[in-house]
Amino acid sequence: MKYKLFCSFCLFIFLFSSKAQILTLNDCVQKALELNYGIQIAKNDENISRVNLKSYSVFLPDIYGDANHRSNYANTIRKDANGNETSFNNINALTAGASVNLNWRIFDGLSMFFTNSKNKALLDISTLNTVLAVEQLIANVSAAYYNVWIQSKLLEATENIVDISIQRFNIADSKYQIGSISGLEYRQSKIDLNADSSQLMLQHQALTNAYISLNTLMTKDLTKENYVQDTLILLPLFNYNQIVDSALQNNTSLLINQKGIKLSEIELKNSLSQFFPTLDFSTGYQYSNAKTPAAMTTQNMSHGFYWGFTARIPIFNRMETIRNNKIAKYQLQNAELQFKDVELNVLSALAELYNIYKNNHVLLVFEMENVEITSETLEIALEKYRIGSLSGVEFREFQRSYIEAVKRLMNASYQAKVSEIGLQLLSGQLK
Repeated sequence: MKYKLFCSFCLFIFLFSSKAQILTLNDCVQKALELNYGIQIAKNDENISRVNLKSYSVFLPDIYGDANHRSNYANTIRKDANGNETSFNNINALTAGASVNLNWRIFDGLSMFFTNSKNKALLDISTLNTVLAVEQLIANVSAAYYNVWIQSKLLEATENIVDISIQRFNIADSKYQIGSISGLEYRQSKIDLNADSSQLMLQHQALTNAYISLNTLMTKDLTKENYVQDTLILLPLFNYNQIVDSALQNNTSLLINQKGIKLSEIELKNSLSQFFPTLDFSTGYQYSNAKTPAAMTTQNMSHGFYWGFTARIPIFNRMETIRNNKIAKYQLQNAELQFKDVELNVLSALAELYNIYKNNHVLLVFEMENVEITSETLEIALEKYRIGSLSGVEFREFQRSYIEAVKRLMNASYQAKVSEIGLQLLSGQLK
C-alpha cells in the first residue's frame, strides 16, 4: 500500500513538473522582456535621459569654495627718495586667502530654457527607443516561438515518413525472403529508409537549433527544450488601408523621427540665443592675508562679503554664431528629409509584407487540402504496395508528395504568421 502511494506521489510530481515546463508565447515574451540584455540597455539609456531632465542644472547657480597659500623666499633691495639703500636677504613673504563664491547666470538669451526643452525631447526619444526595442524583441520572440512549433510539426511529419519507410522495408524484406520481388527493390527500400532516417536526424537538429535561438532571446539555458506545445493561430485578415493609417500614426520609427524634427527645431532656436547678451550675478565671502616684510606695508589683511552683476554683450566672435545658426538650419532640413525617407521605407515595407501576408493566406487553403489528399493517398499507396499492385518507385513518389506538401504547408503557415507579426510591428500594434 505504501509503495503504491509512493508511486502515485512520484507520478503526480512528474506530471506537475512536466506541466510546469510548458511555456506559452506570452510566457516567453515576458521572460525575454525581463532578462534580455538589449532591453536592459535601452532602459538604462532612458534612465540617463530622465536623470538629465530632472537635474535642472541649467537653472541653478554654481557655489564653490577657494583656498590658497603661498610662501615666497626672496632677496630684496629697497631705495628711498634720498638714495638710502636697504637690503633684505632671504625674506619670507606669505600670502593666504579663502573665499566662498556663488555665480548665477540670470539671462543667457533663453538658452537654458531651450536646453531644458532639448532634454525633454531627448527623454521622449529614449522612451520611444525603449518601446522600439520592446516591439522588436516581441516580434523576434514570436517568430522564434512559432519557428519552434513549425520545426516540431515537420519533425512529426518526418517521423511519420520514417515509420512508413520501415513498413515498406519490412514488406519488401518479407517479399524478398519468399522471392516475390528482386533484390534490387529490397535494397532500394533500405536506401530510402536510410535516407529518411538521415532526414529525421537533420530535422531533430533543426528543432534543437530553433530552441537555441528562442532561448538566446530569453537569456536562459540554451539547451532547454520541449516546452513549446502550442498551436499557430492566424488573426482575421487585416485591411490594408487600416494598416497603413495605423502605421502613419503609430509606427515607432516614425514617432522617433518626429521627435528628431522637434529636437532640431529646438537646436535652431538655441543657436539664435547666442546673439543675445548674458547677465551673471555673483556674490560671496572673501578672506585674504598677505605678509611682506620687505615692503613699506608689512601686512595686509581683509575679509567681507561682495556681490555684483556682470553683463557680456556679444560683438564679434569670429562669425561662430552665424555658422552655428546655418548648421542648425541644415540639420533641421536633414531631420525633415530623414522623416520622409523613413516614412517611405515604412510604407514600402508595409506594401511588400502585406502582399506576402495575403498570398500566404491563400496558399494555406491549397496546401491544407494538398496535405489532406497526399496523406490519404499515401495510406492507399501503402496498401497497394503491400499487395504488390504498386512498385517501390511509384510508392516513393507518393512519399515525396506527402512530405513536400507538409513542408509547403508549414512554410506558408510560418510566412503568414511572421508577416502578420511584421504588419503589427510596422503599424505600431505589437504591444
